[in-house]
Amino acid sequence: MPRRPTVVACLLFLGVAVFSEPLRHLASIAFRAPLVVLHGGVRILAWLPSLPALSEQQAALRRELASHQLELIRLRETIRRLTRAQQLQEAASQPGVVASILGRTVLPTEHVVLVDRGRRDGIAPETVLVDEQGLVGRILQVHETTSTAVLLTDPSSRVAGLVERSRESGLLMGTGGSLIEFVYLDLEADIQIGDRVVTAGLGGSFPTGLAVGTVVRLARDERSASTPAWVSPAVKVRRLEEVLCVPPAASEAEPEH
Repeated sequence: MPRRPTVVACLLFLGVAVFSEPLRHLASIAFRAPLVVLHGGVRILAWLPSLPALSEQQAALRRELASHQLELIRLRETIRRLTRAQQLQEAASQPGVVASILGRTVLPTEHVVLVDRGRRDGIAPETVLVDEQGLVGRILQVHETTSTAVLLTDPSSRVAGLVERSRESGLLMGTGGSLIEFVYLDLEADIQIGDRVVTAGLGGSFPTGLAVGTVVRLARDERSASTPAWVSPAVKVRRLEEVLCVPPAASEAEPEH
């Protein structure tokens, strides 16, 4: 009997020896896991204060990018305007001043525009407006830095015209619409649909030979013994952005003394 406590003690010692190592391992994991999580949290918390700075940097980069994009747009527009000015100068038979369209009348039957050239640029009343396609109109009123121009489709516009093929002449009148009426042609006038009409240069400020448009309709009228015609303008007046301002024809210039 006295040996029983000794045996029990030995068994307990062996049990502790066998199971103590796993228990220590489990205990170390149990204590280390919160430390690992805590360490990761500390790293995240240490990184969080830099978020506002990163956000500010991103905002600054976005502003810089937007500024560069605007500058690129401005440069492209400048190049486009310079190219357009060169095209207008090359297409005109005489030198002039390139002007941009600043505004238009809102009434559909009034074809009047405001250009960004005026008295200080050498613009005068009756200055002729053209583009590479042909006649656009003329300057009506001049201010210091801007001018008002009436387009050839405006109801007040009057231009002496000439059928390029047959040399038949008449008067081109704006209608306030998309066509120009060609009047004062007699019943036997040699004019056909498709004929090209140019400026006649008779008693006005318009040079001779500027393209006006193409005949698209005729109406032989025996009662009035006339042949009114309608001309489609060579220039798309509603799409104008730049024009060339050409001094009035020599016939309108003051004589030299």
